[in-house]
Amino acid sequence: MKIPKRFRLDYLAFAIPLILAFLSWLYFPAIAQWIITNAFGYTATEQVANPAWYWIIRFFYSWYTLLAIGIAGIWIIAATFARKQRIEPKHTFYPMVSFVVPAYNQEKNVARCADSLFKCAEKYDGNCEIIIIDDGSKDYTYEVAWSAVELGRRVKPRVRGKVVRHSANLGKIEALRTGVNRALGGLVAIVDADSEWSPDTLAKLVDYKISDGKRAVTGYAHPNGEGSEGKMIVNLQRLEYSQGLSVGRCAQSLGNNVLVVSGAIGVYDADLLREILTEQNIRSVTEDLEITLEMHKKDAKVGYVSFVQSVTVVPMSLGALWRQRLRWFTGWLNNTLGIHKDLMTKRSWLTALLWYCYIFEYGGAFVDLASVATFPLLWWFAPDPVLFGLNLLVFLSYGLLIGIAGQAIALKFAYGGYQYRALLFYTPLYPLLRLVNVFARSRSVLSYLTGNNGKWHN
Repeated sequence: MKIPKRFRLDYLAFAIPLILAFLSWLYFPAIAQWIITNAFGYTATEQVANPAWYWIIRFFYSWYTLLAIGIAGIWIIAATFARKQRIEPKHTFYPMVSFVVPAYNQEKNVARCADSLFKCAEKYDGNCEIIIIDDGSKDYTYEVAWSAVELGRRVKPRVRGKVVRHSANLGKIEALRTGVNRALGGLVAIVDADSEWSPDTLAKLVDYKISDGKRAVTGYAHPNGEGSEGKMIVNLQRLEYSQGLSVGRCAQSLGNNVLVVSGAIGVYDADLLREILTEQNIRSVTEDLEITLEMHKKDAKVGYVSFVQSVTVVPMSLGALWRQRLRWFTGWLNNTLGIHKDLMTKRSWLTALLWYCYIFEYGGAFVDLASVATFPLLWWFAPDPVLFGLNLLVFLSYGLLIGIAGQAIALKFAYGGYQYRALLFYTPLYPLLRLVNVFARSRSVLSYLTGNNGKWHN
């Protein structure tokens, strides 16, 4: 595995979280015992624990300490280094950009999406066109999109716009192919019809892309949607996205190994994207992941811009969230174990990231399930159930403090400030969303093993 040239002495900072995790693992039990004795006034009686019980407890304690401090800390440091790598634009020519918007039954969202893209185009120094593809919608998506484009062209005549209609629902990939094949721009911006770009998003994405020699770039997706304010399920997803994108995906960009250029926000070299869509049989339900992995096979640099944003509609019911996560996780398995299984055996940082996902996300899901399932037995067979309960209380409180600190950093990275600091009050409830992901990952494994590669619609 080739070590990047930029690896310098300051990158030894990656060892700090592991050292802190080790020190916490080593000394926290004694600290917890001191708290129990002095704060709760409870003195434990001398009892011998069953060896199996003891080692199960040690495993869970070690695993969650490593995750919460060591692994989480490494991701935060990597994201910090990546955020410092801003390159000032030195170019004077801005290529034409073609916005491609696949839409299916999006009459409620497509007008807002189109309006946001016209505003983006107005603030961009190059030429732009907006292509909306109605993929055989059963509602009034075509009519609403056509009206939005016509209104936008009248207000901003410099921006081209058109709406293409499929007579039947052919699927998102075919909608993308239609749009990309009609695109005139040297760059293609893919935007989901339920997403809205901030006015300066396009300009900043293109500046970063050209200045740093990327073939594709993505940015932050802010969970939102009509009627979403105050909804717990949306706020929990905001916590999740701030961790997964502003920390996780930003950290991946440190080595140009961003795993997914999100369908909500992405700018590509038109020739490369057209080549992939033409030559490859893109067939998974997570087409953005599949396309990005195809780019990595062509040694394309893929980056993440931490200071641009797209507002995107997210599930606002448990059922919709469950279906989305099943599609995501099953699509991931189909891509990495089926379509792109050759990537799992290469010696590269990308392969290391893929294996990380299997060990700490899919493997971690089964560890979480095991911890939930064995908890009643661990309590029942504890030598001192009261002491066990007090230790658990202290450990969970300690974990919550670590979680709040990490979440505060993630929100700062995502929004450049603390305007969403009220979300920190939802941190104690975040394990509920984690449980949804745990069960969805477990279900997706079973589905994939039985031949189900996922689906878009019921």
